Amino acid sequence: MNKFLIHILLLTFGLISCNEPLPTQIIKPDIPEDAQVDIEVLSPEPDLFTYTNGYDTLGFVFAFPLDRTIINVSGIKNSYKNSTSYRTTAFAVFIDKKLRVERKDGRLIGYGSRLVGETSFNNIRSKVIPRIVRYRWERNILDTLLGVAHLLTYRRGNNSLFPFPYESNVLFKLDPIIGNNSEIRIPTPTEITGKIKATGSLRSRNLKIELGWNSAKDGTIEIVVGGMNPADHVPFPLYKIKVRDSGRVTVPRTLMETFPFDKFKQIVFSFSRQKFVGNPRDSKNIIIAQSIHNIKFDVP
Repeated sequence: MNKFLIHILLLTFGLISCNEPLPTQIIKPDIPEDAQVDIEVLSPEPDLFTYTNGYDTLGFVFAFPLDRTIINVSGIKNSYKNSTSYRTTAFAVFIDKKLRVERKDGRLIGYGSRLVGETSFNNIRSKVIPRIVRYRWERNILDTLLGVAHLLTYRRGNNSLFPFPYESNVLFKLDPIIGNNSEIRIPTPTEITGKIKATGSLRSRNLKIELGWNSAKDGTIEIVVGGMNPADHVPFPLYKIKVRDSGRVTVPRTLMETFPFDKFKQIVFSFSRQKFVGNPRDSKNIIIAQSIHNIKFDVP
């Protein structure tokens, strides 16, 4: 297993630089009542704990800590300037909340996951890989194991998962070590394609960013706003914006004012249209299909 596949499932890590005199605090910006957006802070203490998990690669930003079983399939586009790459990912993580993992000071790192059997997506058997947690302790970056995950990922090929089957479904199967086999058909959403329009500049303090996408005329979408970590060129999720799937939104000025541009010179906007099986708010499991378009953006 190469290191890239292992580390795309990182749930927590501190920034690699250990020379910061003061920790960075990410706060929720004040949003005008007429903004029609809902903003969630994903990484309130990015120097200490965050859960960057390859959201540009896997397509799902975990709540911290991940405390529910998740089954996910995603069609992902990654764009920068005039170049776009395509990827399909599918993964499953079976969480056991009895497997609580803490730092030496008692702070929760996360919950372990179990190997419960074999899984497949559209009859393609997934690989079992380790879930590695990276976190900061004093001035050191430490790794620990949080169980396993089941993963499939494709950037090319001729199979039922690539290209991603939009407006269709993906069949998930579980062949458990104990018990009966189970199957779930996961409906997939309409493909989303985003775009960014920027005016002004950071230096002039008049930066304005408008986001657009092909509207499905119904429901909501999520837009993850992150920074590109200059140390390893991995996106670092900071905020999640929920907005009506209308095709257009202006990033609130107050969000740009609180964004830590001193750490991140590039922004990644991740547009996500989702479909769930059941109601994730009322379930111990999250079963989700997503269309995602990540766009890396040079801040003017």
